[in-house]
Amino acid sequence: MYDQEEKRLIDLRKRLEKIDIPLHLADEAIVAGMEKAKSEKKIKRKKRKRLITTVALCAILLLTLITSIRISPAFANALSSIPGIEKIVQLLEYDKGLTSVLENEYYQKINKTQTINNVTLTIDGAILDESGINIFYTLTSSESLSGGTMKEINLNNKEELPEHTVSSAYSIEGDNEKEFHDMVTYQFTDSFTFKELQFEFGLVAKINNQEINFSIPFELSENMKKSIPYRLNKSVEIEGQHFRIKEITVYPLRIGVKVAFDPANTKKILGFEDLRLENEDGEVWSSIVTGTTTRHISENEKIYYLQSNYFDKPNQLYLHINQLMAIDKEEAEVIVDTEKNKLMTVPKDGKLKLGESSKSHLDFYMDEKWEDNYNIFVSAIDANGKELSIPSTEMHNEENKKAWLLQLEDTKYKNPLRLELTAYPNYIEGDIRLKLK
Repeated sequence: MYDQEEKRLIDLRKRLEKIDIPLHLADEAIVAGMEKAKSEKKIKRKKRKRLITTVALCAILLLTLITSIRISPAFANALSSIPGIEKIVQLLEYDKGLTSVLENEYYQKINKTQTINNVTLTIDGAILDESGINIFYTLTSSESLSGGTMKEINLNNKEELPEHTVSSAYSIEGDNEKEFHDMVTYQFTDSFTFKELQFEFGLVAKINNQEINFSIPFELSENMKKSIPYRLNKSVEIEGQHFRIKEITVYPLRIGVKVAFDPANTKKILGFEDLRLENEDGEVWSSIVTGTTTRHISENEKIYYLQSNYFDKPNQLYLHINQLMAIDKEEAEVIVDTEKNKLMTVPKDGKLKLGESSKSHLDFYMDEKWEDNYNIFVSAIDANGKELSIPSTEMHNEENKKAWLLQLEDTKYKNPLRLELTAYPNYIEGDIRLKLK
């Protein structure tokens, strides 16, 4: 059994190596899952939904697919019991936490179907914990599904779902595809437990210019595992910037690391480049690739998400931090006049430049290579304080140039625009090692 599954994975990898993947889509997939800091400050404590569509999840999964094809016999056996093994590998193998979920039989099979207009939707299975739910589904048809889109995805329960983000592929790529597999990730803002586990999964798909409205009820078992909290409350410092690791919560699907930053810091911390857990043998659990990677609780408090080690039982466990992306607070905001096509305020290193822009789009670039695929802005504020959404960003990587093309949905605004940096190639270094157990 194991040798057969390994051979299929090797064949899959060979095919993937021939695929040309647009890197800018991977960045959009990450950024789509991020909550905007300014709007987060206004969130009330009431429960409300936040739907964030990850348009290019498939691209990022392909980018991060297995580099070492060897997998455990337990994982191969688990995969062999799930429909569409090759596609499921793409959805699971990149994440050690999800792999462990399968090995420990925490994945729940559902296998409920509905057929409309010769297209069949099958809910293959789900993974549920206090942090969210992952739903695996398959679309099949006797005709090609290529070019189809998922216009709307809904999950309903007798209780209103807590505030959450949603990630999914949302589009069907490839020629003459008659079978499409996807994983929908519902990630809750706070820990939540349903009183009853009867759900209804709704999917509105547009296939061959026909809109199809699927709705399938399903039920999960009561074996939801509780989270494991580590309350550290440890203050640390890197290059004069102070922050506190408040607590780490381990769920089967993911790990949340809550961090509070000192308001007196001179730099804005844009991200942790290598936040990770490590056991006594040097095994590492790093950042998750799909879903929401960061949650903004307030201006100075965030939660960063890592792959889960829930089913592992290390004798020792440490949190490591060595590099932060950071910029001086007075340089964290870019001001631009789109009508005059002029940068008014920009980081003093001069890396970020403005190309041909207008009221409908902004063209930024750097005359240097930056390997990381980050978006640098997620919203803009005009001279009257109106927040403008940036519905799409195209990223281009050339040999010695990095470029971002931002599309503005609303052109009825007053210049200049203020854009807060969410990423920038400036780093501070340190060596933080905190013991959890």
